[in-house]
Amino acid sequence: MTDSKSFIEVQFPVSKVSKESYKERKAGQSQTLTGLGKWWGRKPLILVRSALLGLLMPSGDNPQKDREIFLKILSMDEQGLWLRKNKPIKKPEIKENLTVTEIEKYFAQDDFVAGLSNAEKQYLQKLVFERMSYDDKLTYCLRPEELVNISENAW
Repeated sequence: MTDSKSFIEVQFPVSKVSKESYKERKAGQSQTLTGLGKWWGRKPLILVRSALLGLLMPSGDNPQKDREIFLKILSMDEQGLWLRKNKPIKKPEIKENLTVTEIEKYFAQDDFVAGLSNAEKQYLQKLVFERMSYDDKLTYCLRPEELVNISENAW
């Protein structure tokens, strides 16, 4: 018998998993597997997936790296959230999350400056998205199980 512990025994991102589970519960009829039948004890898929991964994943010597790998596999890391983003951030919220210098550079009144390229608009989307809290990011994201495939880097 070995003394190695699983990831879930050492650490578990309860807050993030809880937020993802709540989002899935609020999805109503678009919940995965609901169409197959109603089971009153059904748990959110992300909760089950994260618990199984946490049990199967060994805990290493570097807890921070273990956490990064865990979140990356479940698309709950920064890159995974960006891949899951499926709604644009509206101009008022973009402006609200920029510095004064950035507002002067990219905005004229309440609209983008004339001639702003799509690449620059995409840059602003990413910049503001990265500055948001995890809760706020989730409002713009698909649920993890709705993502077509995780990135090659996650594997």
